[in-house]
Amino acid sequence: MDINAGNIAALTTRINTSFNKYLNVAPSLYQKFCMVVPSSAGENFYPRIAEIGGLREWVGQREIERLKADGFRIANKTFEQTIGVRREDLEDDQFGVLTPAIEQLGYNASVLPDELVFDMLMKGTSTKCMDGQNFFDTDHQTYDESGKAVSWSNIGTPQGTEAAVAPWYLFDTTRPLKPMIFQTRRPFNITPKTQLTSENVFHGNEFLWGTDGRCAAGVGMYQLAYRSTRPLNATSFQAALTAFAAQCRKDGAPYGIRPNLLVVPTNLESAGRLLVNAEFVPSDAGTATTSNPWKGAVDLMVAPRLSLKAGG
Repeated sequence: MDINAGNIAALTTRINTSFNKYLNVAPSLYQKFCMVVPSSAGENFYPRIAEIGGLREWVGQREIERLKADGFRIANKTFEQTIGVRREDLEDDQFGVLTPAIEQLGYNASVLPDELVFDMLMKGTSTKCMDGQNFFDTDHQTYDESGKAVSWSNIGTPQGTEAAVAPWYLFDTTRPLKPMIFQTRRPFNITPKTQLTSENVFHGNEFLWGTDGRCAAGVGMYQLAYRSTRPLNATSFQAALTAFAAQCRKDGAPYGIRPNLLVVPTNLESAGRLLVNAEFVPSDAGTATTSNPWKGAVDLMVAPRLSLKAGG
């Protein structure tokens, strides 16, 4: 290819098409359980929501559910990736890999939200959330049906002789408030440094293409999330459902939280499919099969980015 303004312009158009092709079509998982929040500054502040409120009969004065200032902040981060091609390789048409490489840039930008969200999820036992506790903790505050403040745990750990497995998660994603947050500040696009007068071309003899953007991931509503390292089976699943159902408002009214999404690492895919997809499962005695009461109870998501390590 002759290196001139016209050919470089045509190449730039082709590069933009290649980048955008994968920017929007790569599969993503995070949107199923994240609030996607636009950002217009270096960080977003999220006020503390003391409880997931509900409507009440209006008797007397209104009861105000105030958003508290002691919340938390999520700072945006900048991410980039850049590739370069020597002028001689471009000139001699030795750039058959250029288009796939640019497509890979678009793909990488597309899957970055999944990387950030699942990394944050796996750090949930050591990441503070809106109540000042770790996102997954044994002593969040909730209320019982009499309105008494009690501790609430959204962590399941092995009981008795059970052996720990890789962490699996249950989420209620049916509400406007979500278990996790993905924050967008500046979208990713492709930027060329291909003018013949550019420093990298004139002095470095190299054409550059780079992508960059700003975003961040964080934890959201701990009341809607549960983490367990118990063996994934009917018993541990029931225990998680019971834990969700135990949460109440200050007036004793149950939140009515019912998880609808089970998220498992790859090495628990078989157990997850057996739990929520199988028509029949072994009986308690292990001598026969019985109909599966949990078939279709939740959607199953297999997340390859989750840790396979037992106990997390």
